Amino acid sequence: MRIFIRYSILAIALCIAPCALAASQDIVLGLSSLPSAQGFTYNAAGAHAGVAEAASFTVGGGALTQDTIGEYLGTTGAGLYYAMPGIITAAEPSRLVVTARCLQVQGSSVYPAGQGGLTFAIANGSVQYAFTLTPTSAYVLGGGGWVAASGTWDNTQFAEWTLAYDPPSACRLYRNGTLVSSTSGGAALAVNRLAFGDFTGGANARAEISALNFLQAGAVPAESASWGMVKALFR
Repeated sequence: MRIFIRYSILAIALCIAPCALAASQDIVLGLSSLPSAQGFTYNAAGAHAGVAEAASFTVGGGALTQDTIGEYLGTTGAGLYYAMPGIITAAEPSRLVVTARCLQVQGSSVYPAGQGGLTFAIANGSVQYAFTLTPTSAYVLGGGGWVAASGTWDNTQFAEWTLAYDPPSACRLYRNGTLVSSTSGGAALAVNRLAFGDFTGGANARAEISALNFLQAGAVPAESASWGMVKALFR
């Protein structure tokens, strides 16, 4: 009996130890205050330096509204976005699930279709995985820049988008549960963050986000049909 109890305790300890080391995350963006009041940092970078948060982002009507139309257009070295640093681990699966719509983009010679004006991303310290929306298309970040997902849609209507990362480098994008892109590699970036907003000085966007949820670690499905199904598998 003593031997059984001793080994049972050891088994429990071995089971608990890896769980304690896992960097589990369950982050839900609230819609009653700006993200800067919820642990995200507002960034007005590069040529956008000095642009006030309230000039580009507002909350109300059950959504976070981004409107960077009319801001600087030129190079890619700028941004108006939110970031939560230091929470991503490369060795664990994660899901970034967003319900959003893109109402308008303003492109430039750098990104004529408006790529990067509305972006959602996870970066694990060496690689960034991201997707961007325009009113009719979606693009996924690759080593050479934005790569168009297969399909065109009316993205002026709300849809649920899931960015699914599985180690070591697999990344998939779903729209309302349908796979629209599957890539590997992302783009090199020595930053660790969960981020969203206007990522470039080469495009601007007007958009609304009605839900944003980030999950990391736990059981991950091969394919996910909805946010509810994804979240249930992390419990």
